[in-house]
Amino acid sequence: MKLGDNYFRLNLDIEALKDTKISFDGSEWTISQNGKTIKNSSVKCVWPRRVSVQVNSEQQQDQSNGLRLWRSEWNKSLFGLYNALSESCWFNHVRDATLADNKYFQHKIANEVGFNNPAFITSNSKEDLKNFLTTYPDSVVKFMSQDMYVSESGEILGLYVNKITLEQLDSFANDSENPITLQKYVNKKFEVRYTVIEDEHFACAIDSQHSNKAKVDWRRYDIPNTPHWKIDAPTSVKDKINSLMSKLNLRYGALDFIVDENNDWWFLEVNSAGQWLWIEDLSGMDISGSIANWLTSNSR
Repeated sequence: MKLGDNYFRLNLDIEALKDTKISFDGSEWTISQNGKTIKNSSVKCVWPRRVSVQVNSEQQQDQSNGLRLWRSEWNKSLFGLYNALSESCWFNHVRDATLADNKYFQHKIANEVGFNNPAFITSNSKEDLKNFLTTYPDSVVKFMSQDMYVSESGEILGLYVNKITLEQLDSFANDSENPITLQKYVNKKFEVRYTVIEDEHFACAIDSQHSNKAKVDWRRYDIPNTPHWKIDAPTSVKDKINSLMSKLNLRYGALDFIVDENNDWWFLEVNSAGQWLWIEDLSGMDISGSIANWLTSNSR
């Protein structure tokens, strides 16, 4: 936001919510945090960076009834508040963002607008997964969620894309497993983080192939060995992105692409609340300024 603009930031971590007051009398919500109080009727614009109670790794392991009930009641109240704000201008309404962040729904819409999509399968049938790997031996296993997990040593780890072989799949049980997703690996010339703010486009190339650590998944972040630079996307790609964002009803999105050796673009995913600051820092593009301008112009 620009300096001087009136805003209310609602932090959703547990410690912040313990010092937060919220009330609803059947017609209006009032919420107080960090010495500020706001009513839903005074809100002109909403930017939902996080929409539910945020927990750290230790709290995530806490399955006590007290914490589970506390979180549940807070989340129900928060979504009641969001519903009351439906008439405000949203920088992605939580309702639209929830659907848009579903990877399977994204895949459907990306196909509809004409994007290339790598072949994939989601299954818990070992036979079906093996058949896919037989057809596409150069494949990766990817996760449809972005959860973190705690290792046996207590280290907090992320879930990354990794290559997988038929031999590695042998450890997959014949029954009772959760579905997993295998995707054909696309050889990369470079990758692209593509940030959209309404009708403004910011495309950043990521040379993940310059780093052995980031070669398969740039989210392993080997920044010193992974060059980033601003690019101009082909008009055909921009047009498809505009169609995708319109069909998903998103005003903001962080999209990931692979550009192969033939300069063909492959759609991977869109995140309705994706990060952008490191792209801004490394490419020099003023994404934050564009966000601030959008929010202030839609708050009048």
